[in-house]
Amino acid sequence: MEAEPFILFGTDHLLAILAVILISILVPHYLKKTSQATKKRFGYVLAYILILNELVKPYYHTQFFGYDLLNVLPFHMCALSAFSISIFLLTNKRIFYEVAFFWGIGGGLMALLQPDTPLDFPDPVFIIFYLSHGAMLLAIGHASITLENRPNLDSVKKAIMVSLAVIVVIYFINLILGPPANFWYLGARPDGTSIMDLMPDPPRHIPIVITLGLIMFSIIYLPYWIYDRLKAKDAG
Repeated sequence: MEAEPFILFGTDHLLAILAVILISILVPHYLKKTSQATKKRFGYVLAYILILNELVKPYYHTQFFGYDLLNVLPFHMCALSAFSISIFLLTNKRIFYEVAFFWGIGGGLMALLQPDTPLDFPDPVFIIFYLSHGAMLLAIGHASITLENRPNLDSVKKAIMVSLAVIVVIYFINLILGPPANFWYLGARPDGTSIMDLMPDPPRHIPIVITLGLIMFSIIYLPYWIYDRLKAKDAG
């Protein structure tokens, strides 16, 4: 079976999105019924897989798929989310969960909806893309559902502050490395169709990207805010 050119929201794309979302929700719900030892062991294994994948990804993308090294260093939001949620699963340091929750869900869902993949399934790049992003979202689902963590309003503030600081760092990493380095897509638009096509040319699009990020963080937290308000109202 030969891979066809990638079709945005085509059958392969939609099935991949559905599979990632279902696995990220259903597996953690199943694991919630298991022992504490099993929950911890699963988290450790998943964390090590995520870290290993992000560290070796530059090698296999450059050696087997012809990518430029500067395009595949682990500085994109989803890669940093994978590291962050992995550190949380290994150390239980809450700040890493809070950052990964907003980066992973916000950036991860955007990546799933607008993947930077040239070909459809069964192209190896397509498969690896959805496996790696799916594993990252599964880790967040495991931390949130299985281990019963959740963000609060303070988490939103922390995620925003960390994000603004990291944007500055990533912007200068792009400048120092030079093209084709384009982490967080701060230097150029991603290949293929994306929402950035509607924005001004980089880097003048950065204020819009930041604004959209703040809106996305708010939308992600909104269900928790509504739940807390209703719970407080019932308690009162």
